Amino acid sequence: MASLSSGRDVCRSRAGSSRCDFVGVEPRTGSRRSSHILNSPVQHLIDAWQERPCPTMNIEKLPPHILAPGSSSLVPYIEIGGSGDKQLVSIILPWMHVAIRIGNEVTLEQMKAAIFTNIKRMAHPQYSISAEDYVFRVVTITGSSDLPELTDLFFEEQMLCKVEMTPSYPVFFLYEPEGFRNEKDIAKAIGNALGYPLTQLESQLGEELRDCRIRLFNEVELAVGARGQGGVEHYAFPEDDLTTEDTECPNSLLTKISSHSLAYHVYYRSLEAEKNNDNTKAKQIVIDFKDGLRPKTLIETVLGKLREVTEPSDTFLLQVAGQKCYLSQDDQLLINYGSVRSALEDYRSPQFVLRRKEIVFLDYPPVQKLHKPSYVRAGVAAAAANEDTAVVSLWDLDANLTLRPISCSNMGSTDIEALICVHFGVFAGRTLLYKQKSSGVPIHNPRWQGDFMEFDIYMKDLPPSAILSISLVEEKPSRKKPGTIEERALSWVNVPLFDWRNELLQGLHTFSLRTDPVKGPDFFNPEGKLGNSDAKGASRLMIEMAHWQRRVRLPAYESYAAFVDAQIKWGKIMLPPDVQNPERVRHEIEQILRKHLTGDGTSKEEEDFIWKYRHFLATEVPDALLILCECDEMWKTRDHYGEVFALLGEWSQMSHGASLLLLGKKYLDSTIRRFAVEHLDAALNDQTFHLFILPLVQALKCGTYACSALALLLVRKALSDYRIGHKLFWILRAELADLKHEMDLTKGDGRFSEEFKLLSLILEAYLRGNEDHIRMITRQVVMVERLTQLSVVLKSYAKDVATKKLREELRRNLSHFEHLDSPLDPRDQLGQLDINRCKVLGSAKMPLRLCWKNSSPMAGGFQENYEIIFKNGDDLRQDMLVLQVLEIMDAIWKRSDLDCCLSPYPVLPMGTKIGMIGVVQDCVTFFEIQSEGGKVGTAVKSLETTFINKYIRNHATATKDYLMRVDRFLTSCVGYSVATYIMGIKDRHNDNIMMTHSGKLFHIDFGHILGHGKTKLGIQRDRVPFVLTEHFLCVIAKGKNVQKESHDVDKFRQLCVEAYLYLWDFRNLFVSLFTVMQGMQLPELSTQADLEYLKRALCVGGHDRRDAEKHFLEVFDEAFNGSWSTKTNWFFHTVKHL
Repeated sequence: MASLSSGRDVCRSRAGSSRCDFVGVEPRTGSRRSSHILNSPVQHLIDAWQERPCPTMNIEKLPPHILAPGSSSLVPYIEIGGSGDKQLVSIILPWMHVAIRIGNEVTLEQMKAAIFTNIKRMAHPQYSISAEDYVFRVVTITGSSDLPELTDLFFEEQMLCKVEMTPSYPVFFLYEPEGFRNEKDIAKAIGNALGYPLTQLESQLGEELRDCRIRLFNEVELAVGARGQGGVEHYAFPEDDLTTEDTECPNSLLTKISSHSLAYHVYYRSLEAEKNNDNTKAKQIVIDFKDGLRPKTLIETVLGKLREVTEPSDTFLLQVAGQKCYLSQDDQLLINYGSVRSALEDYRSPQFVLRRKEIVFLDYPPVQKLHKPSYVRAGVAAAAANEDTAVVSLWDLDANLTLRPISCSNMGSTDIEALICVHFGVFAGRTLLYKQKSSGVPIHNPRWQGDFMEFDIYMKDLPPSAILSISLVEEKPSRKKPGTIEERALSWVNVPLFDWRNELLQGLHTFSLRTDPVKGPDFFNPEGKLGNSDAKGASRLMIEMAHWQRRVRLPAYESYAAFVDAQIKWGKIMLPPDVQNPERVRHEIEQILRKHLTGDGTSKEEEDFIWKYRHFLATEVPDALLILCECDEMWKTRDHYGEVFALLGEWSQMSHGASLLLLGKKYLDSTIRRFAVEHLDAALNDQTFHLFILPLVQALKCGTYACSALALLLVRKALSDYRIGHKLFWILRAELADLKHEMDLTKGDGRFSEEFKLLSLILEAYLRGNEDHIRMITRQVVMVERLTQLSVVLKSYAKDVATKKLREELRRNLSHFEHLDSPLDPRDQLGQLDINRCKVLGSAKMPLRLCWKNSSPMAGGFQENYEIIFKNGDDLRQDMLVLQVLEIMDAIWKRSDLDCCLSPYPVLPMGTKIGMIGVVQDCVTFFEIQSEGGKVGTAVKSLETTFINKYIRNHATATKDYLMRVDRFLTSCVGYSVATYIMGIKDRHNDNIMMTHSGKLFHIDFGHILGHGKTKLGIQRDRVPFVLTEHFLCVIAKGKNVQKESHDVDKFRQLCVEAYLYLWDFRNLFVSLFTVMQGMQLPELSTQADLEYLKRALCVGGHDRRDAEKHFLEVFDEAFNGSWSTKTNWFFHTVKHL
């Protein structure tokens, strides 16, 4: 076997290929001389080539030199077969030359697979024998230079007969492209992070998802090019969050700072000590609080007190002590940073470390050059080939919509008397544009012979979001009511009339139908899932759409404005008159909007009113777009929806809540959804965006097409800020684990659902743009996998033995658990494991409590250890939802200068009933406080009003310290009272309400929300809207007798009202959040009825703050007067667990 060169050093490379009818020629007699090329290296290559046996000439006369696939004989070429005319083709690999005979109507992918299948016995030890490692390359001559070029054929779905190549050189080279090894390494790392090989995903991608994958990578390129590359602008640089921007310190906080002598504590270490992370000789500088200090001025003030330091101030950064978090924005006041504000509100002096930029920036090196994967280059060629086909605009068609059913199988009915008919409905959102029903056919022969059914829908007027809703209906004579017909929906499917290319469906299509209950009228389910069913044995219906002989595409978005202008000019669109009484109109629109948000629906008269004032909405009541998009009038003609599309360019900024709702399952139009995404992008900066990742991931499931504006936004935001990307990665990975678990239970054939594949592609895109951090993410994934395996093993041991086994396994595998970023928050650095503090907890699921040393500088000023509970067996998604909403509430309060001292500890689901919980340090449950007196004392204390106050007083160092703890208790009780009421958190008892040693109260274990509490004999245990026991009131009253009208109780009441009203202002946001997060399919958040509690709690239908205040005062009185029932519940809960 001869070793031949591919000539890669001689010919210049050019990616891509276009169509041609020539591939190769049958062997023929005589020689064929190529034209002389004035290039000595190339001429030398050609001369050397012609001195060898030419693979395109007289191949059949060559001496046998190839091992026959099925025997030990030698043959001149391998017969592969395939459809189409047979061609003799020469293939040159890095170590040998092979001639094959193959049909020219096979794809390059099929040819390559066949080649490697047949040459396995001729492998070379230095080269791979895997087809995926090689790419085809052919010699072409283009342009006037007549110089040969090597064209890489990454698009392997093209037919052999369509490959363009120079007749003089009908030879295929198989080679390993430059960077291919790196690409394989990246793909392997991504597969490790995903939890399965990337090749398994690639083999299941259809045309739409392959295109989506390319467009996601294109977004990655843009994001990587636009993001910060170095220094404090580096996308992974962990800047502290801002609670507000450039605002002065509130007077209430100034009073607290002054009365408790709070100050800034800054630590300085020498250069050598900083390099070695040695804190032993650090100097502490105390700077008195000043309202106008900024990061730069604080650094200068500190250095002014360190006279021996000669380094300039601009060489330093401020780092939060004990956390990988920095304050670097010199245009912001220190008081506006989250870490500073929280510390001061908590009566703590903020602590910082001076860090040298040159050392800090070593952790944030310049980003590596982005590697463009081969599938992107293949997509360029595929797109070019696809564009060759003739395309016409939808607006060029002059006919009505027509279709007809052809046949059906697996109907799911065995009644031989029944007839089968098909109901067709065309919807735009919830608006039914037209419906029609086919004739009935016998169930034993479900075939339709009729002509096309014509719908009263002009093709030019077909909305871009048009959905064809199809239901298979059984009809049979009624036995209960003779002479009537009984109808029963057997199955259904919803199909977009325009595909992901914005092209109209044409010709024959076979759909797999779903059997979920039909919720809509006329046997239609327009809000049901889109696309085919994945279920085995699903009903299959073949229909035929009209054939237009050419691809029919929707006009571009920009066309609508020009179209509307023309229609206005010719008088076909009449603009509404000027509004004569704007205040009255605004009031009526807002009233309709409130009614709409409560779920009461909108009447025909109200829809007509909204449509009449559509131009007024754009600038005055932008959130009313929610109603406008549900108006039947909007979708009837292109004049109407085209006018609204054109009007979007003038639309005012919508609220976060309205934008989120437009991403729900009720709104399918891509233009409207893209508009909502643009508004969210404009409204949410990197510091607030992470609060909305969870609902936005759920909104991904509601889109019509794979590659949406929302998917692109998530990738772009994730690559612009490492913290956002980290959170997105784990949320998506948990979604994938749940989907895979569901698929294993229902299908079990290894096939991924479309939703699973889309989320995987988004994760892949993020990881390709985050190549520098894949290793850290993979280490976290490996740690979680090890903990999962370990937790399963430990469940078979008793608790005390299990803890011993846990510590043994941790010691044996230390490298997998130490010195990495925390999966809960990448700003937390997990150092050495403190194995002696790791243990197995005694609850039923035997969670693991793990402890790490904090490896950040001066960790003693923040948190010396990080503790994480790893759970295997509990669904943590609902806890994550509640805590995410708590974070949003906390952000709203802090922006209103109200700090409720919340403790929203991190919770992160990582798979099906697997996840991590961050431990709040130095805290106890109220049950543990009760337990200090033994079993009898524990039960008695639950009835004793003063036991919490006594605990606080006993742990306080002085009266001043006691009053600080009481104040923390009061403000945190305000926050959790309001929050638990609004979210309807139930099953509250003394084992899931905790308190830190500093006095902050907080809740854990959110198993029941939205008013769904535990019941006994049909009676709900939680009889109060929120927990406000006499124990709490005793602390609030500083140990004095509790009087409802006392100053302390009145202060607490007023703070609760204030906190409630701040959230009431954002009531629509919370309803939107829970509405979108119905996609999580939690048992207590799955229907519209589940949202009714939230709407009542937030007075969504009201518009007067006084009414909202009155409502909450009634709730407060109910909780205050019902404190005895909570005390009783605590007593029985205590007795039960003794």
